[in-house]
Amino acid sequence: MVKLALAFILGLTFMSPVTAQESKAFIAWQPCDTPDKMLETMSKYNETPLFTGSGIQFAAEDNTPYRGDSIFFVNQDTGTWSLISVYPDGTVCMVAVGKEFEPYSATTNKSGEKG
Repeated sequence: MVKLALAFILGLTFMSPVTAQESKAFIAWQPCDTPDKMLETMSKYNETPLFTGSGIQFAAEDNTPYRGDSIFFVNQDTGTWSLISVYPDGTVCMVAVGKEFEPYSATTNKSGEKG
């Protein structure tokens, strides 16, 4: 009886649709330049470094991992921000830029809207 119940449960498992979220990839273009040129962009918006970290990014074409350091710049008066990656060969790439930078608050929902 236990074997029959187990077989039934396993059968349902294979027949039911997959409900777990599948892994997705986001392919983006990152402009890269020399450190001096990239820092000119942050200077233009009066952004200064807020924090740094080390990490890995993956190439869009073949998922090759690339180690690098990241620097998050902000202008706390205007709310603009920039995230760059600095790679061991000296290449600096703009990962993302934005506006409306503000400290995280428990009243901010996942979409970033206050509620």
